[in-house]
Amino acid sequence: MTRVACGTDRRGAFGRRAAGVVAGLALAGLCAAPASADDGGDAVGLSLSGVDRSPLPGEEVVYRATVVNGGAGEVEEGLLAQHVPEPLDVREVGQGGIVEEGVANWRVDLPEDGEAAYTVRVRVPEDAEPGERVVSTACLLLDRDGDPVACASDTLLVGDRTVLSKMGEMVDRDGLVRAVGVGVLMVLVWLMWRQWGASRGT
Repeated sequence: MTRVACGTDRRGAFGRRAAGVVAGLALAGLCAAPASADDGGDAVGLSLSGVDRSPLPGEEVVYRATVVNGGAGEVEEGLLAQHVPEPLDVREVGQGGIVEEGVANWRVDLPEDGEAAYTVRVRVPEDAEPGERVVSTACLLLDRDGDPVACASDTLLVGDRTVLSKMGEMVDRDGLVRAVGVGVLMVLVWLMWRQWGASRGT
C-alpha cells in the first residue's frame, strides 16, 4: 500500500457528493454487508471485510472493500467511497486512493466479470474506550448524478486489554502446571531407571 496525502483530483464534485452520501447513509444506519445492486438484470456487488477480531487500543486494522462486476458491462470512472468514522485514524490508503474528511475514495474502472479489492489501513487510538463499536460504511457510485448502486458496512469492536491480560495469566498458569507435571514425571522415570539398574547390578 502507498501512503496518500489528503487532496483533490479529477473526481472533484463527484468525490464530495459520494462522501456526503456515504456519511449520511452511515449515520442513518441504512447499510448492511455484503450488498449488491441489480441494474437491468446485471449485478455490481460490494463487500467490506477485514475486522475479524477485536483490536486493542493502539492496534491497526486493514479494511478490504471488494467490488465484483457480475456482468453489468464495463465500469468506467465509478467511485468507491468508504466512510471511516472517529475515533479511527486513517494511516494508509492503497490502490491510488485518497482520503478527505474521514472518507477514503477510489476511482473504479472494472471490466465486465472483473473483480478488484481496495484497502485502507486504520489505527485504533490509545484512548479508545473498550467495548466501543465503530461502523465503517462503503458505497459504490457508477453515475455522477445517481445514487449508490451498492453499499456495505463492517463493525469494529474495540477490545479490552484487561480481559486479554487475564486470559494470558490463565494460559501462563496452566502452562506452569503442565511444566511442573512433566518435571515430576521425568524425576519418577529417572528414579525408576536407577532402581532398575541397581537391581540388575546385584
